[in-house]
Amino acid sequence: MRETLSLITNFISGWLRSSAAPAANLDRSIAAAASAHIAARRALAVAVAEETREIARRESLTLKVNDIEQRAVQAIRAGRDDLALAATQTIAAIRTELEASERASQRFAAEVALARREVDSQRRRLADLDRGRRLARVGSALNGAASLSHPGHDGLAAAETTLEQINADNADARAIREEMAPQADRLIERLSDQGFGRPVTVSPADVMVRLRMIAAAPVLIESGLEINPQP
Repeated sequence: MRETLSLITNFISGWLRSSAAPAANLDRSIAAAASAHIAARRALAVAVAEETREIARRESLTLKVNDIEQRAVQAIRAGRDDLALAATQTIAAIRTELEASERASQRFAAEVALARREVDSQRRRLADLDRGRRLARVGSALNGAASLSHPGHDGLAAAETTLEQINADNADARAIREEMAPQADRLIERLSDQGFGRPVTVSPADVMVRLRMIAAAPVLIESGLEINPQP
């Protein structure tokens, strides 16, 4: 008998370990995907922040080159072509840098749009996986409970049937006790229940009547004299 129980225990333990393996693999896969998703979101946030700084730098350069151009025009009007010529070199360099930055920003905006869609897709898929994992755990628990029963046998239905049988057995036993009781005792009890004669058992109502009588009795002081109520 002990060897049989040991075999059953080992079988159940092995089955539980084999059933838990896919769930553990799923947890690890979801954790790895979640870490990669968080890294992607952080990288995207850093890239967007850098592009925001680049836009601010481009705006600052635009203001500066406009200021230089206005000063160069004033220099030309004043006959200082030498200063205007020096300004043109700086203006050309800044304008070239601004155009390159603008083209890079356009490419960046397209790449960011694709990255945002990918990150959003990852977030939705991770949410679906997390919900699926919770449902899978419920299913595994139900499968585990069912697998411990014989094939084609519902353990819950068996338990319900057993409970009904126990209740029926208790009812039968109570009926037998009542039937086996002395006939005179059963008759007296029936008459008492209908209000004929002195009750066989003490009821809570009888107890309350007695308590009210005690409460209505006169209270005695320590000398033993009664305190009579005033007329």
